[in-house]
Amino acid sequence: MTTDTANDTRAWRPQDFGKRRARDIRDPIVEPLWDGDRVLVHVDPAAVAIIDSIGEPIVVVPEIEAAVAEAAQAEHLVIDGYLTPQAARSSEGVMIGEVDIPTARDMTTQMLLGRGGEKRRDLADQQPEPVRPGDPIVLVCIDLLAIDGEQLLDIPLLERKRLLDSSIDESQLVRLGAYVRPPIDAWIGSWRSQGFRAMAFKDPNGRYTPGRVADSWAIAQIPRR
Repeated sequence: MTTDTANDTRAWRPQDFGKRRARDIRDPIVEPLWDGDRVLVHVDPAAVAIIDSIGEPIVVVPEIEAAVAEAAQAEHLVIDGYLTPQAARSSEGVMIGEVDIPTARDMTTQMLLGRGGEKRRDLADQQPEPVRPGDPIVLVCIDLLAIDGEQLLDIPLLERKRLLDSSIDESQLVRLGAYVRPPIDAWIGSWRSQGFRAMAFKDPNGRYTPGRVADSWAIAQIPRR
């Protein structure tokens, strides 16, 4: 990333997932992988701009932009998120902030990720499905990249998420994405029942590099049963 790109937040693109195995990420943050369009949301007092993964502006229903402006608890924000119909169907299982589940770590690892001879599906099969015309949509916020002129790219992910939680006042149209720490088997059935097909595993200490592939982020399939 060049200096000019680093200073121009409108030139940023979402950080992408690497090909590292999910089980190789130590003590990860785990999120359900949302269907929909990955976006960066730029909030300032004049307007809300929603930019897709290739840098094109997304024109959504005015209610979404108005809801983002109302939800923002700072004058300037850059948010990584998804425009998704999943959160519009139900709020069940969409938690605010970090949740620790007191269940067996080794059971979770075996069930989700297998042993040494695991079969890994192609990442393309696990990537989110785009929003279709006519789908009701909600903005789910998963990461905070800048606030009031201060870039957060070099701040660890877990701290960025905590700042995000305090920077957004949730509503029906603007939600904070769920994230949990292993062991996570208690959440698998809930996520699967809501139609999630995969999970994102992320290094809690990872930094954010716009437009780059991150070895600290991986995708794993949610087992069907």
